[in-house]
Amino acid sequence: GRDYKIQVSTSGTSSWTDVKSITGGNGGTDDNAFTAANARYVRIYGTARATEWGYSLYEIGVYGG
Repeated sequence: GRDYKIQVSTSGTSSWTDVKSITGGNGGTDDNAFTAANARYVRIYGTARATEWGYSLYEIGVYGG
């Protein structure tokens, strides 16, 4: 996607918190570091598509520091 947010939650059902907002993605590899957060779930929330066909996500890795 062109624009998206990385969000975290402790429950996974509500109260999602933005930890990083990305705008102007180009479809390549993105390395998005953000401040550590106390959470159990992470999601990528697309806010603007780069094409009419939707979003593609091939791999995600989340690492604690």
